[in-house]
Amino acid sequence: MTSYWDSDEHLLADLAEAVQAARNVPQRLLDAGKAAFAWHTVDAELAALAFDSAGEPAGTRAETATLRAMTFVSSHVTIEVELTADALLGQIAPPAAGELLVRQADGHVQTVRVDALGYFTVRPCPTGMFRLELTRPAGPRVLTAWTTL
Repeated sequence: MTSYWDSDEHLLADLAEAVQAARNVPQRLLDAGKAAFAWHTVDAELAALAFDSAGEPAGTRAETATLRAMTFVSSHVTIEVELTADALLGQIAPPAAGELLVRQADGHVQTVRVDALGYFTVRPCPTGMFRLELTRPAGPRVLTAWTTL
């Protein structure tokens, strides 16, 4: 005896119905969901990009820099990063152990450990737009501005 689910036709019909139902979600509900999700970081402190070596005026260097340095500053912490050929190296000040999430615009999230001296290494380097999210046992959660490499 075969069941309803043993038929490929029934399975494909149910799948098509599910896809169609997803397409029929009203835009106002999609917008409301996106707006609600945006609030999940409302309690985080934002760290603004205070320095980016890629933004130096032309003519200030004799040659192209091999490293790109960026500094993000919030009222509680400074996050300094250097982009090398194969890694994103960084340190937080004041130094403290913690966890750093590297969030990329495409949804990829990588977690790295921050040691007691505040140092961290992200391998491989994030590509495209990314932001850093720092969590420490003491102090608020800190989010950097979205940055493009």
